[in-house]
Amino acid sequence: MDVREQEPKRIWWTRPRKLCGLERPGGGGRSHRAERRDAEIAYLQARRVRLVVSTSPTRHNLGAYEQAGLAWHHVPVAATEDGAAALDELVALLRTETKRPGAVALHGNRWTDFVACVCAAHLNDVRGVPAAEGLAQASRAGLTLTPEACALVGVELGEVEAMLRAAA
Repeated sequence: MDVREQEPKRIWWTRPRKLCGLERPGGGGRSHRAERRDAEIAYLQARRVRLVVSTSPTRHNLGAYEQAGLAWHHVPVAATEDGAAALDELVALLRTETKRPGAVALHGNRWTDFVACVCAAHLNDVRGVPAAEGLAQASRAGLTLTPEACALVGVELGEVEAMLRAAA
């Protein structure tokens, strides 16, 4: 069956053609739709995503990635404020995986604050982009920012909000 691709509603191409952060394909929680999931997975495949990294606390979508021929890695994070160890693990994983051909997609379940934090930390790690600037980019792309996610990368939410106001 041929599936029409659909860009995810909340997606940030942190590093174009290398890394994107997004909400779980198909939506998270009760808003999840299988048709939307399939269309968003088709979007990722069309952009040469080869690995999907899930930080959802559940294993939802992993079978759909396998069925679509995508590799996956699961690092469950129950709550953003408890994600410090996972953040370190994921930054190291992304450093390695983004050196390989193709792209990596990183998602949470519904909320994207931890995803924004990981992607901002990755930009800081590989490009020297200040974490606050990375978080501001994530926010502009539609990802959620919370004080807890900002704290994981040593930034105050107010600092990011000030950057966003100054750029507006």
